[in-house]
Amino acid sequence: MITKVIALIVVLIIIPYCIGLLPASFIDGDRRVISVIYILGFVISLAIFELISVPVIILKSDGFPLIVAMYMGTECALAMAGIILYNFRVRKRTESADADDTRLKDRRRLTGEETVLWLVAAAAVLFQVIMYICMEAFDGDDAYYVVQSLLTNETDTLYRIKPYTGLSTSMDLRHALAAVPVWIAFLARVSGIHSTIIAHSVIGILLIPVLYVIYYNCGVLLFNGDSKKNAAFMIFVNIMYIFGNVSIYTDATFLLTRSWQGKSMLANLVIGSAIWLLISIFKSDEGEEDRQTLGYWITLFALNITAAMCSTASVFLMALLIGIYGITMSICKRDVQIALKLMITCVPLVVYGAVYLLM
Repeated sequence: MITKVIALIVVLIIIPYCIGLLPASFIDGDRRVISVIYILGFVISLAIFELISVPVIILKSDGFPLIVAMYMGTECALAMAGIILYNFRVRKRTESADADDTRLKDRRRLTGEETVLWLVAAAAVLFQVIMYICMEAFDGDDAYYVVQSLLTNETDTLYRIKPYTGLSTSMDLRHALAAVPVWIAFLARVSGIHSTIIAHSVIGILLIPVLYVIYYNCGVLLFNGDSKKNAAFMIFVNIMYIFGNVSIYTDATFLLTRSWQGKSMLANLVIGSAIWLLISIFKSDEGEEDRQTLGYWITLFALNITAAMCSTASVFLMALLIGIYGITMSICKRDVQIALKLMITCVPLVVYGAVYLLM
């Protein structure tokens, strides 16, 4: 069991963090922190899986072992590249070391009130994770998505068996292009843990804290590093999710009851990451020409690939979100290049939609 847990830690935490060092090499030093690096890497890691898995799903009916081999090889290569590039661009800079010393000196202790607020926020997140594990939720979609992951892991086939009947069928294109069930099968294969356990336990244990890390980084930008305001913001977000089950269609309901589904990942992880990245780009560009934003742009491009991995609805939802932001910022800054750059990041959505329509 220990080896299985270690395998998941390596695949879901260590490797994505190392991959995140690639885009982190192209962002500002004061934002190059562990939480930011991990989110950057996790997004890119999921995008890589989509790029590798979809062609194999379409062209090779029993290609799951090929996906596992190609994905692991690519992940390890990018992780090594991230470590090398980060050390070359960041660690070797003497001025970077001086900047780190300055930041360490500027850090202050949390006040008693701030400490209490952060403890409440952390306890709320922990409460959600514990309740997610103890109060397992099941719904009708399990019969398709979870069984599809199980079939993929057990038979090496890719969307060629009907989960409802077990009979052979032609490729289910509507679901095949969104590869989250195959990703869950991959986690089951490399860890040796049953696909159902991965879906119903591991994914939620991972994605719930990751979502709050994204909100935390949004708060850092929105409140200009004010710890007290950010802690209060995090408590507010926790309350919205804990009491968000006002309908079966809310993002809170999806996160806390069926986080393993692609549409839940889209509504929470992907859209939350998009908002954070757009704020990061805006804050970086605001009156500071020397800010490094390339890492954010790369990750935003990859995020749209990740969105395609989660759901076909991402084609218009993500394009709408980024389009509104681009138009608004272009008007405010009187710079049409902002909209043009954001249009380029939406290219994966256009390609995804074209593949879906043409096939």
